[in-house]
Amino acid sequence: MLKEKLRSQILGGCLQDFKTHLSGLYKGFYITMDAVQAQYLIKISVNPSDAADLAALNSFLNNQQLNEKKLLTAVTSSHNIQLTIKVPSLAKNIPDTVNGIVEPIIDYLISHTFSSGCSECGTDMEQINCYEINGSHYFLCDTCKDKIQSSLQANQQNIQSKKSSLVAGLVGAFLGSLIGCILWVLIYHLGYIAGIAGAVTAICAMKGYAILGGHLDKKGVIGSVVIMLIMIFFANKISWSWDAYSALEEYGWTFTEVYQDLGYILEETDLVASYYGELAIGYILTLVCSAGSIINAFRESTGSYSIKKVD
Repeated sequence: MLKEKLRSQILGGCLQDFKTHLSGLYKGFYITMDAVQAQYLIKISVNPSDAADLAALNSFLNNQQLNEKKLLTAVTSSHNIQLTIKVPSLAKNIPDTVNGIVEPIIDYLISHTFSSGCSECGTDMEQINCYEINGSHYFLCDTCKDKIQSSLQANQQNIQSKKSSLVAGLVGAFLGSLIGCILWVLIYHLGYIAGIAGAVTAICAMKGYAILGGHLDKKGVIGSVVIMLIMIFFANKISWSWDAYSALEEYGWTFTEVYQDLGYILEETDLVASYYGELAIGYILTLVCSAGSIINAFRESTGSYSIKKVD
């Protein structure tokens, strides 16, 4: 996750690098550190003595957030603190940034006799291990890990038992994708190939399917992606037709005529290769921008999950 020189400077080098995250025990507190979109998510397992201790901790964290610009959020639950830290633009500043935010919090926890254990129940009487659950990392006791796994299994069975209405869902996907297509045409008119508009098309198509289809299941995700690809084809054709119409309007052409005869116009102007080249680039950019959303939607539609012990 980080170069060894940087890792060794973070919290005295106590956190071990597991490539996807850092985790370990620092001054008696279980800590995990994940990198997500130019931010670090740091979780500290804590066990307050009572509700008053937790309220005082919240007040302290609120003050820290006001004083530390790179501390974006500080959220507490009964047995866990989650910090969101903005990653410094210069890698060499990462240790100072992380240490400057986390060290005062650890010092506060120690001085106020907080302990550390399972991030779910707070126990320190059982063996505590780090687990990766759907890409995020937590220190848990075996009992809480088993409860979470059972909950994920029940959720998976519940999701897989739901069925969607395919026809109504595809209508919803079509209507939703129109938003992305309009955005595609508008951005293209500004002189850009709009991969981000393609991603919006995918998201809106899946949302539309879920609304009218009743549930976004596996076939709904696949159907929404197919609708997205078809609609991008027509959005690209409309964009090119718009440009051609601007040039041919003075010769009496209507937009409908330009759209219907676009293939002929492209052949006559020797722009067929450019047209399909830009379409291919548009598809590639769309897939790059929307891949994460599509993969997440597919995983959620099947209720799939992953949980494994970090060794």
